[in-house]
Amino acid sequence: MEIIDNLKLKKDFVGKFFYEQLGQAPRRVNGEAGNYQRHIVNNEKHGVFHIITPALSQTFQFDDELEIDGDCFFLEDTAWNGQDVAPAMNVLAKSFKRVGGNK
Repeated sequence: MEIIDNLKLKKDFVGKFFYEQLGQAPRRVNGEAGNYQRHIVNNEKHGVFHIITPALSQTFQFDDELEIDGDCFFLEDTAWNGQDVAPAMNVLAKSFKRVGGNK
């Protein structure tokens, strides 16, 4: 898997999204082993997509409205999702924050 540095995404491209659940986390991101989480989220613009983050201390509930906090990048990976989600729907981010939903 590879971070494509020149494909830094604008936060408004991703926009606000709703949390669904944690998915199976990758063990390595961009060749580095670590503790990561795969968050399955959705919004009206993109449908279902995945956000990969370092392990976060906060927890989120189904239908929490969130947005990315900090930079985010397109993450090319064809191994995680099989036929479930197109590789183009993987985003790498440091964190996200709650903006609505279940408070």
